Amino acid sequence: MFFGKREETIPYPPGPYVLTPSGSFDGNDGRWSSFNINIGDDGTNKSNGQNFRVLISTSSGVTLVPGQAQWCDDTDCAKSRGIGVYNGQQSLGLQESSTWQDAGIYSIPLPDWWTDTLAIDSSNTTAGGIWGLDNVGLGLSSPESPILQGQYVVKYLIQNFFMGSFGLAAGSSGPQGAVKPNFLDSLYNSGVMIASRSYGYSAGAYHRNNNGVTGSLVLGGYDESRFTKPGISISMPNKSNNTLVVGVQSILYKPDQNIEPNVESLTQSGGFSATIDSTLPYLILPDDVCNEFASRFGLILDESSQLFTVNASAHRLNQNQNASVSFKIGAGPGDSASYTSIDLPYSAFDQQANYPLPVADGTQYFPIKRTDKGIYVLGRTFLQEAYIIVDYERSNFTVAPAYYADPMPAQTLVSIYNTTYTRPPSPDSGSKGGLPAGAIAGIVVGIVLAFVIAGVAAFLLWRKRRAAKKSEEETEKPSEIDTTSAGAEIKYRRVSELTGSEAPQSPKDSAAGYYNVDHKSIPPISEMSPESTPAELYSPPPDGRDTFDYFSTGRMRRRGATRDRDSSGNNTPRTPIAELPGDDAVRALPGKQDPVPKPQHSRSPSDNSLSTNIDEVLAKKRAKAGADGAEQSVEPGAPATREEIARATTEAQQEGAEHAAQSVLERRPSHARGLSDTTVQSDSTAVSQPTPEEIERWARNVDDGPIRPMSP
Repeated sequence: MFFGKREETIPYPPGPYVLTPSGSFDGNDGRWSSFNINIGDDGTNKSNGQNFRVLISTSSGVTLVPGQAQWCDDTDCAKSRGIGVYNGQQSLGLQESSTWQDAGIYSIPLPDWWTDTLAIDSSNTTAGGIWGLDNVGLGLSSPESPILQGQYVVKYLIQNFFMGSFGLAAGSSGPQGAVKPNFLDSLYNSGVMIASRSYGYSAGAYHRNNNGVTGSLVLGGYDESRFTKPGISISMPNKSNNTLVVGVQSILYKPDQNIEPNVESLTQSGGFSATIDSTLPYLILPDDVCNEFASRFGLILDESSQLFTVNASAHRLNQNQNASVSFKIGAGPGDSASYTSIDLPYSAFDQQANYPLPVADGTQYFPIKRTDKGIYVLGRTFLQEAYIIVDYERSNFTVAPAYYADPMPAQTLVSIYNTTYTRPPSPDSGSKGGLPAGAIAGIVVGIVLAFVIAGVAAFLLWRKRRAAKKSEEETEKPSEIDTTSAGAEIKYRRVSELTGSEAPQSPKDSAAGYYNVDHKSIPPISEMSPESTPAELYSPPPDGRDTFDYFSTGRMRRRGATRDRDSSGNNTPRTPIAELPGDDAVRALPGKQDPVPKPQHSRSPSDNSLSTNIDEVLAKKRAKAGADGAEQSVEPGAPATREEIARATTEAQQEGAEHAAQSVLERRPSHARGLSDTTVQSDSTAVSQPTPEEIERWARNVDDGPIRPMSP
């Protein structure tokens, strides 16, 4: 029965480990940021390991350290190669410790791109070294330094590798039949250092921030603060071939735009594939690309060293041009939409060569090389401006532009876990019974939406009620009368000024039972024509005193048009007196001999009342009698005789024929008085005229005393 491998769960996975850089820039082929390691520490807290400053190799899986060689037998040379002090004095190379186990002399595993042109001594192209097993620690030898026992260490004597290197390649290395896991695999298999076989690395740059920026190496993860996004993720060829192969789609020469705006391509023949490897500083490029570089930067090929050198004049010109070279990196050499650009300024190529390179010390050179095997490499120079994240667990890697700032930001470490790792729940989530962050966010969003919906519903309800209330108010509001459609009759209605009327329905019809028994036969009285001067009428006597004469008693004077009047004598105090149309004098009723003087009026412009035809006829008759020289002159204001009333009645009927239509109109209530008592005369105004029957009845009742119509 076959059982699959159980999924490995690490309860508390270790975080990434940061290998601290030495702070120095070393090398005989340039200035490169180095890192500290120690060899031979027995772990007794005596810190008895031997320290080395080494460079990083992304293609090798073993640790290389220099041994004591005849060509470097002084302390200055040994120190320049990164060999540290051991047992209180400067060591000339690796010394065997108590933990050293000799394994024999074997060839040094070289990358497949290594050629004879890269060898310093052409007679010794076969690189060999002494292999051994020893304790390898990270950082300077100290109690805090993590140590791995039984790791392969190669001590070499050849000049091709000036400084030692720390290999980051995954897999196994060693003599045939005695292979062992490489350092990165052993560190991961320990289970206490890193969570996966991965790392993040940038070589650092001496030309940045005046004093240089050191490299960054994170094992088991990467430092997110050291690169900018986006990058390009590329798959490795396969699990057995974990080389970092990329596609160089183009290389552009970009001078300072203030000096030369033209951008030129250095890859006239198209893109190519290359391997990223930090073991050596060189960019191994196609011949035509090397020629383009030589043309743009004024490079000279040195035949003995196969180095492209830069003389003083070309160096000054390049500094003035301040040009940069942009590498367009993708998964393949052809153009694609998925890529990243790595820009290298001229200062990144400005390096110096020293012994044991076959040139004079301090020679300025451009770190590019021609190829012998058709294999192209982007070496340590490229990684000054690029950050790589290598994940052997998933057989891919990422290339992104390196980030530089002055000062540099704090580290932001991110762990890379292996493919079998299952992230456990948070320790607090199960014990406290809390909700996940997503659930909490959903609840908050739901509550907010509920409040929004409730607010909208309340607003709509309020607006609906407000609209209904407004509609109800508009419905209950009394409509105004449009005078244009109702006619002039309604427009010029006037309210009667008779005291006691209940406008706008006054006066009441006698049929409705408004008047008492004594006054049912008296018609209502309204204002007359404006030509007649108003005269005072008597008010109805009090109950039980039907024959009381208000005109002969008290000689009452009128003090207001429509207000209550004061009385004297037998008059009832403050009895309201109504107005009756008449001429300028007040006439006595039939049967009364004493003339009643005209009351003094104090009326406003509204005192212009409508006159009656009777007044006009009487006035004309009296004027005619005076003109004929009659014996008896009529005194203004004297009471009319029965004959005059009879004659006036006949003539009034004839002259009032033209007003018959208005006389029969139904009397309508007029408008209530406003600020002024002025009455508007209109053809449509209904004027109440005494009928012939009323005049006849008044004539018959002379002996019985005056009976006035009562104002409602």
